[in-house]
Amino acid sequence: MSSPVNPSMKSTLHSIRNTLLATSIVVTQLVACGGGGGSDVIESSSTESSVPESSVVGSFSLNWTAPTTRSDGNPLSLADIDGFRIYYGETEGYYPNRADVVDGSAQSAVVENVPVGSYYVVMTTYDVNGLESGYSSAISKTVF
Repeated sequence: MSSPVNPSMKSTLHSIRNTLLATSIVVTQLVACGGGGGSDVIESSSTESSVPESSVVGSFSLNWTAPTTRSDGNPLSLADIDGFRIYYGETEGYYPNRADVVDGSAQSAVVENVPVGSYYVVMTTYDVNGLESGYSSAISKTVF
């Protein structure tokens, strides 16, 4: 239910709303390598300036299914998967933020300390030899 709010209260209500956690999104297919087992909580990192302590932050979660083939069509066993990388950014195709999942059997992860905003999210996987897949399809995600 919505009731009228005077203009001076709008920014306070907006700040309260921004402290909520974002909802889950599902990544259903990855190209090249892929993911497998439990759930990991991971901190986000950025190749740009870090988030000021006073910024409002939230989190988002991802779930995925491990692919069984590499991008070249060769089989990929779960034992060959070493981990996953979650990349995100405010512009599709530009993902300066990265969160690493260092568990090759993981099937989900929660990315924490993400500044409030709208993001495009992609994933890659990497194998035990350090070979990283190309990006998965992008999904949009809002952290509020």
